Amino acid sequence: MSDARFVPKGIVPTAEQLAIQLGRHKRVIVEANAGAAKTTTLALRLAQALERGADADRILALTYTDAAVLALKQALERIGLPAAVRNRLKIRTFDDFCRARLQHVEGGSVHHYERPEQLKPYVLQAIDRVMSNVDERHADEFAVEGNGEAMVESLLQAFSRLKGTLQWFMEAADQVLTPDLANELGFDYLTLRSFWAYETLRRGGHPDHPVFRAPHDATYDLACQLLDEDAFADQAHPLAMGLHLVLVDEMHDTNRAMFTVLRHLLIQNPQTAFVGVGDRDQVIHAVAGAEAGFMGETFNREIGTAERLPLTASYRFGPKLAASVSKLADKRYESLSSIATDIQLVGYEHVGDAHRHIIELIQQRVGLGPKATLSDLAILLRQPHQSVALENHLLDKGVDYRTCGFDTYLMRPEVLFVRGLIACARNSFAGIERIDTRMRVLQAMLTFAGSHVESAQDTQEDRLKEEHEAIKSVAHTPELVEVFLENQILRNASEAARRQLEAAIDIASTNATHVLLERFVAALAPQALAARVMVQRQDIAQVSANVQGLIDSAATYDDVESFFRAMNEREIRQQGMRGKDCVVLSSIEAAKGLEFDHVILPGLNKGEFAVGGNTTDNRNLLYVGMTRARQRLTILCDRHRPSQYLVDAGLL
Repeated sequence: MSDARFVPKGIVPTAEQLAIQLGRHKRVIVEANAGAAKTTTLALRLAQALERGADADRILALTYTDAAVLALKQALERIGLPAAVRNRLKIRTFDDFCRARLQHVEGGSVHHYERPEQLKPYVLQAIDRVMSNVDERHADEFAVEGNGEAMVESLLQAFSRLKGTLQWFMEAADQVLTPDLANELGFDYLTLRSFWAYETLRRGGHPDHPVFRAPHDATYDLACQLLDEDAFADQAHPLAMGLHLVLVDEMHDTNRAMFTVLRHLLIQNPQTAFVGVGDRDQVIHAVAGAEAGFMGETFNREIGTAERLPLTASYRFGPKLAASVSKLADKRYESLSSIATDIQLVGYEHVGDAHRHIIELIQQRVGLGPKATLSDLAILLRQPHQSVALENHLLDKGVDYRTCGFDTYLMRPEVLFVRGLIACARNSFAGIERIDTRMRVLQAMLTFAGSHVESAQDTQEDRLKEEHEAIKSVAHTPELVEVFLENQILRNASEAARRQLEAAIDIASTNATHVLLERFVAALAPQALAARVMVQRQDIAQVSANVQGLIDSAATYDDVESFFRAMNEREIRQQGMRGKDCVVLSSIEAAKGLEFDHVILPGLNKGEFAVGGNTTDNRNLLYVGMTRARQRLTILCDRHRPSQYLVDAGLL
């Protein structure tokens, strides 16, 4: 083994980076801070291994996301590793790696779906199987109306958590599923029944070769096989690869399924060295089972003791912001950046004042250089419903923006639903210009009515196809909407839902804005409607907040007709922004791994930012949001009820 030291191009490693690059401990976990060049440091460690004689073909680097794969490849290029060497390295996401290893076992490729809408028919089929099972002993647990359309998103999220945590496989696989067991596991009975019906469909009755896989399914499938002692007894183990070095970036995003694969990878390659890098304060994928413990005590207990090295200094932002996030995260944090990052805390009396201040910051490019563009500025939101009034301000002031992590509010199902009710009340469905939007409006109306299009088809898939064709036909012929409303939406809805829809339509037909503001939300009762077709309380609350925000935005219009026209005009304008230089309006989760010259964090209010209380996830979300900023961070809060996190961060 050579003692030669790899000398990178373009950078001079810090003492912390050199300790990581030159260390010789077999297992190393780097505890990094945000903006501390952890991916570059991982690249230095990889390059050093090559300098010492490691075979490039026997090095494997794993990450959580495709973006992290690209970031590591770019870091290796920046430090001067030759292309011929880089191209031999295996740098994959966990799921891509697992998919490739399973292909060796299964003897062929499995169809892969990337988008939730591609999975929707299978989820609906699963719900249909569960609801129509004549042998079900606990049918009274299934209090859901309609075809389950609005449950799809929340069920997919629950499936993701079940797979990421391996909870059913590890805790209850040998038990009979009952409502009590479901409650003990932290899920409702319908969700777990639907999960197994969905998995049966996905596997197609063949345990060794599924019909399809979705994101992270390969990791789950391989992890389950690895936990079966007899799975690879009569064949070469798919993880025995003779590796010299295994590296993991974004290790804080590791869940139980990923960790299971990693543990067995190290078992099957006993000669390999391991280096993992992560920031435990950036764990925000807890919904998919991510836990900081997998780079901490769980690693020590299940794999072995690792040398722990710090990576504390930030290159992204200056000392002032470093000091603030150090207090928030309660850990050492320093800055080696030449940027003097400015932090501004703005208190407001009314949320409208906050929006006006945001517009001023955008228009004046406050604190940014003369060449700054709109894309250098990001507004990070804790919850999607916060964007309703803000998007209207941006649209009315002519500010181009794009959303990331959530749909623009005009395209959210509950908002499309309200637009559809007003269109029916005003006989103005043709005023919705885009055919695609009309189709989404009609689908949303069916969904929230808990209704369906009548069909003589036998299978759920065929019924959905017929429903799609009916919606498409009405979208192209707006004069059919009244008949569709009466004969399909209202007639097939429950009595309670029908009364609510009819009352809301009647109020909108008065064309009086003040009546809409005073009575529409109460008559429609969106929370009750959503509760009939959704499972998760957070989804139901978001529906109610989005509808209330939409109706509140009607206050500045003379009548309902002009409000309806304005929504359609705003949609057309928003659609026209795509591809332009735009302000980034994003969830904090979707901004993870990115950085911007100016970050604006609105709504840092008590009881508003910390959804569900002062949890680790909430604190981590604020940490992630704050550390996206390079030159300037602006935080806005109600001066009468600021978040306790602002005190913890030393800003109040």
